[in-house]
Amino acid sequence: MFRNYLTVTLRNLWKHKIFSAINILGLSIGLACCVLIFLLITHELSYDKFNVNAANIYRLTSVAEGPDGLTNLAVTPAPWGPLMKKDYPEIKNYVRILKPDKSLVGVKGEEHFYENDLLFCDSTFFDVFSFQLLRGDKQALYKPNSVILTKEMANKYFPRDATNVIGKTIELSSFGRDLQLEVTGIVNDAPANSHFTFSALVSMQTLGDLSTLWSFHMFQTYLLLNNGVSTAALESKYPGFVKKYILNNPAADGKQEIHLQPLTDIHLHSQMTGELGENGDITYVYVFTGIALFILLIACFNFTNLSTARSIARAKEVGLRKVIGAQRKQLMWQFLGESVLVAVVALIVAVIIVAAVLPFFNQLAQTNLKVGAGNTLQVAGFLLLLVVFAGILSGIYPAAVLSSFRPVEVLKGKFQRSLQGLSARKFLVTLQFAISIILISGTILIYQQLKFMQEKKLGFEKNDMMIISLPRSADSSTLAGFKSSLLKNPAVSSVAAASNVPGIFIPVNQVNTSDNNSANAVSMQMLFTDEAFIKTMQMQVIAGRDFSKDLVTDQTEGFIVNEEAVKKLGWKDPQQAIGKRFQWVQPNVVLKSGKIIGVVKNFNITPLKSPVQPLVMHILPQRLQFLYVRFKPQSVQQITTIAGSDFKQFFPTLAFEYSFLDDKLNSMYSSEKRLGEIVGYFSALAILIACLGILGLSIYSIQQRVKEIGIRKILGANVAGITTEISKEFLKPVFVAALVACPVAWYGMHKWLENFAYRITIEWWVFLVAGTIALLIALLTVSTQAIKAATANPVKALRTE
Repeated sequence: MFRNYLTVTLRNLWKHKIFSAINILGLSIGLACCVLIFLLITHELSYDKFNVNAANIYRLTSVAEGPDGLTNLAVTPAPWGPLMKKDYPEIKNYVRILKPDKSLVGVKGEEHFYENDLLFCDSTFFDVFSFQLLRGDKQALYKPNSVILTKEMANKYFPRDATNVIGKTIELSSFGRDLQLEVTGIVNDAPANSHFTFSALVSMQTLGDLSTLWSFHMFQTYLLLNNGVSTAALESKYPGFVKKYILNNPAADGKQEIHLQPLTDIHLHSQMTGELGENGDITYVYVFTGIALFILLIACFNFTNLSTARSIARAKEVGLRKVIGAQRKQLMWQFLGESVLVAVVALIVAVIIVAAVLPFFNQLAQTNLKVGAGNTLQVAGFLLLLVVFAGILSGIYPAAVLSSFRPVEVLKGKFQRSLQGLSARKFLVTLQFAISIILISGTILIYQQLKFMQEKKLGFEKNDMMIISLPRSADSSTLAGFKSSLLKNPAVSSVAAASNVPGIFIPVNQVNTSDNNSANAVSMQMLFTDEAFIKTMQMQVIAGRDFSKDLVTDQTEGFIVNEEAVKKLGWKDPQQAIGKRFQWVQPNVVLKSGKIIGVVKNFNITPLKSPVQPLVMHILPQRLQFLYVRFKPQSVQQITTIAGSDFKQFFPTLAFEYSFLDDKLNSMYSSEKRLGEIVGYFSALAILIACLGILGLSIYSIQQRVKEIGIRKILGANVAGITTEISKEFLKPVFVAALVACPVAWYGMHKWLENFAYRITIEWWVFLVAGTIALLIALLTVSTQAIKAATANPVKALRTE
């Protein structure tokens, strides 16, 4: 029986080569897309699960007063971890991680480089996490001034003897300190599915006593809980912790809400202030899952459509089988088996496609996906489920239709005039193009939002600006000499320095306008600059004035705020803020006191996902870490050489590291850009698969109407008329698809755009364009076959009949 079914299946595939090729190719593309997205999603869901104790590791988070109301913080003050370990027996261990904005690292007498992934951490780091130590042991971070390097960093700084670096010394400048660190271990590079990476781990003891840093939310604090601990029960004790250690502590900064966040939730479910790096987004996982399902459905619908359309051709076979005793159940198993076999062949082709395009997909998604020993069984299981699912989904309806034929009607020829399956085919074609239109409109809107973010007026001029990294330890005379040397070149328009660059978290500080009582303080972002920053950035001063180099008081007592800060402080008019008393404070300490001398128009130095926050600018030479060099247009090639030469003159042992402001701003939207590109490519594939299906249906439909077309031509019908008549059958479902898809696409994109504080308005013409694209593609696909049939010799068609 099985052999007979297999023989019939292979004969049918070979006899109808065009339909078989269309079925297999469409299904192969759909399955290949599913496999690629499966690899991407499993990678996203695997973050931090390599840790042996991942299920028991939680990060402390807090809710505190921020510049724009309550803010979710991924960082805590330093004392929280040790005190919780002491007070709560549920906590087995803890580790704190501190990440500097940047660190200057090198070997004495050789070139020094900036490292952005250097971490300070407690000696318990390897007791909590499962990173692989290659040299040294878990005691490697117990002593102050000790450092563990990754293999990559060891090769970078000790290229001649990277395997024998234990005991050697590197120099580190970070947090305003110049340190000599002893290498005590080598650690494997962090896995790609870790929510944080590192180039080196420095002993936290190097920074000294941290027990008094109650007001600095700077530390990532991870807790390792004992087995069976209820996190809800532990969290219920935190109000007591706040009451005991924070509310009555003059060094702490007010009431806090403390929460526990599972380690494995951080990558996809956390976009808090103070994250160690850029996290993913669970929304994108849902989007990609939906796309994979959509594309698979489109491919399966093609198979269903073509199989039901060809049911007339197989009606006699079914009738004869039933006459000689075949039961409906047996026929259904036969046709389901055929569809599963086609799915198996399609999967083989799909695997070849995946192997060919995986490098390109990795480049597109900026990942390193692969099938290896770690996920072979997982991938094999998915492929097996995919084949069974695709085979049954594709074949269940055709099997039901074919097995339901009444043999008497079939053998009498009555079934030739039956419309059985026609409504279902139209419905599936409509659904295919509805999905395609949703993907097309989504792609257009994603690119519109990306373009909007890249072109939005930010409150400063981003073009023709180079940013150079500066050592924090640079003395003022050296920096002044460097700036003066740059300004002598005619290609340079202006030069300024600041503590931050776009995309880097701007520190939040407490400010006060009334008295020395820190209880009245409010939170604001604080950007440290020099006197030329506002001019160089071409910001607009809307009240008061800019910093003046000639006024000594501006250097020590002058503050400039933005419009949001004016609102936060309760003034209706920016002019009201000018001359008002202003203090930069910490609990019970006034760090700086002066007055507001100017108000600038709001500017976006952080990503446009979040609104502009209250911000204050103040001159503080010790915090300047970046030099902003505005150069004249068309001098981009020249400025790199000029700045590099001058930099080496004043900082001969440092690596010259620079970027361009417009590139840096655009890079803040890299995830949105990747999303747009991925959705765009998959939209094209969805359209391709849908067109393969409509191509197969049009070929089959024309074959069934060869005699009709021949008679129409003999009676005087022209090519245009025949083409229009044939095309109408397939274009109506596309119109209906557009009507169904537009509200669905609008709702989905509206929800996505809610993630952005600044966003486009969804225009009606986007859906018109998406529907028109789908309509034109369908028309082009059908009309080519219709024209071919309409131009054929009618005599030959009638003789064939």
